[in-house]
Amino acid sequence: MRMFTFFILFMLHGCIQSTSNSPIEPRATETDEMHFYEMPWSFQDVDGARFVSQFWDIHTTLEYQHILDSLPMFYDALLERYTTVFGPLPYPDQVMDVYLFATKEQWQEKMKNVLGREAYHWFQLESGGVTVDGSALLYHLDRRGRSRVSLRIAAHEGWHQYAETAFKTSLPTWLDEGIGTWMEGFRIRRGEVQFMPASNWDRLTTLREILNANVQSSLHDLMRSDPLELLSNGRTTLLSYYAQLWGLVSFIIEYQEGKYLPALRTLLQEAATGELQEPANGWLSYFASDQSLFEREYHSWIVQYVKPGSQWR
Repeated sequence: MRMFTFFILFMLHGCIQSTSNSPIEPRATETDEMHFYEMPWSFQDVDGARFVSQFWDIHTTLEYQHILDSLPMFYDALLERYTTVFGPLPYPDQVMDVYLFATKEQWQEKMKNVLGREAYHWFQLESGGVTVDGSALLYHLDRRGRSRVSLRIAAHEGWHQYAETAFKTSLPTWLDEGIGTWMEGFRIRRGEVQFMPASNWDRLTTLREILNANVQSSLHDLMRSDPLELLSNGRTTLLSYYAQLWGLVSFIIEYQEGKYLPALRTLLQEAATGELQEPANGWLSYFASDQSLFEREYHSWIVQYVKPGSQWR
């Protein structure tokens, strides 16, 4: 196992073996301009569906037809977002597997198939999802046929899947997780995915609480934090970590109409080509020669960003 990270659920990088069934009578979906093909799939005698494209292989046991119909469109929109929002980035060089189960029990069985006895360690979490070497294992977290929470997690996990398969150099953990949180905000209107990074109530609420209590981390400490070590302090500490990363990445992208965005774009390009290296003075120096000024700008901006009715929201 190379890295563990946690947010609303948790994510794990390691090794995975695909257990998907052979394709049977595939048909093109009508929801995605013929990019995806739909075919039967099953997991432990539970009938499901499988959606396959050039870049995604989605396996699911969900029964809500409107969610099934939205999956190809949503995942196609995710990849378009990942490869364009920071400027042109490469497409992945392998198909990314997604397993979205209808129940937590099905997810736990898949976890045991993949991780063996190690899987039991993670069952104590209230909600869970795993990404292992570019493959995501998720389960439905919404009720009454809704899908917002589940798809939000899929968007976060999808970024990790994409970065792991498309970049030649791994991103630093703080940035990989920060971009993952930034990808979570969206809405679907008239069959179209509209990405709204600031529309993320869970992260916003947590960040407000942190700032009101004056317990925010320094950027140096935040960038150096290890999610594995934070896990020992409990779920609240982890949620604080991810909320602050959401705020930091939002600042890098939005501050003064993108003052620091070119540096972020360069960093991602260097990760894609395999040239990325941490600066001798740390990651903050990648964005600004005056690290103290950068941090002052961030703390001043983030206080305004989380205020109710802020111009930023």
